[in-house]
Amino acid sequence: MKMIKRCLTMALLLCMIIFCMTPVQAEESAQQAAENMQLTDQAGLLSETEAEEINHRLAELEERTGWEFMALTTDDAGGEDATSYAESWFDKYTGKDDGVICAIDMDNREIVVRAFGEAMYYITDNRTERILDAGYEEISEEKHAATLQAMLGEVEDAYQTENADRNYLYDEDTGEVIRHPRKKSITLSEILIALGLAIVAGGATVFGIFGRYRLKFGGYKYPIEKNGRVSLTTKEDRLVNSFVTRRQIPKQTSSGGGGGSRSAVHTGSGGRRSSGGSRKF
Repeated sequence: MKMIKRCLTMALLLCMIIFCMTPVQAEESAQQAAENMQLTDQAGLLSETEAEEINHRLAELEERTGWEFMALTTDDAGGEDATSYAESWFDKYTGKDDGVICAIDMDNREIVVRAFGEAMYYITDNRTERILDAGYEEISEEKHAATLQAMLGEVEDAYQTENADRNYLYDEDTGEVIRHPRKKSITLSEILIALGLAIVAGGATVFGIFGRYRLKFGGYKYPIEKNGRVSLTTKEDRLVNSFVTRRQIPKQTSSGGGGGSRSAVHTGSGGRRSSGGSRKF
């Protein structure tokens, strides 16, 4: 009897464990599936052929840049504004620090582009306007696939032509100016190390010369008072005329970033900075 009770108890516990694990596994599987999807058409705006073409374009861009690329359409932003929804989506379903998301938000009636990580130095304020201009022209005619393709085309052009090393970020939340991480200033320790190496190299050269010619020092004297001759002549210069030319040098205005183009960034709800913008349609 006791044996039967034990078996029933173990069977009940096993069923409870399986019941609890199933929703977790289902949620993980759904999340993994979403993470592997570059394009998510929640609003159902794209045909199967259009979706395949956009997915192919996203894959090409990822291979070329090494960034994560996403395209999104939605008709329910869950009460969020278009920018926050796109940022949250990228944060939730990406595994990389660098990337771009282009979105069509039918709920808020906006098109959105957000860039993260290294991509922020390419998607500057000026580039953002060009991306939104390209998308707005198509979304105005309700060409949804063409909207995403046009926006991605401008992102690709930014990657190919922008000089990211010269561009800088301006944090709208803190006022901080952030240069590209590849542009590093020389530190004090690096200066001291270089100075020490220069002294060692220079000292070795000097001591080498002294050691080589040490036997010749004081061995020969040149009687300059007997062999030398000085002849002095008088020369007079007269100022005939003088001209003064004045030219006004225009004052150089500082952009605050030391050159290059600016990317205005802010920190989203996920704690990540991003550049970009949105436009109503």
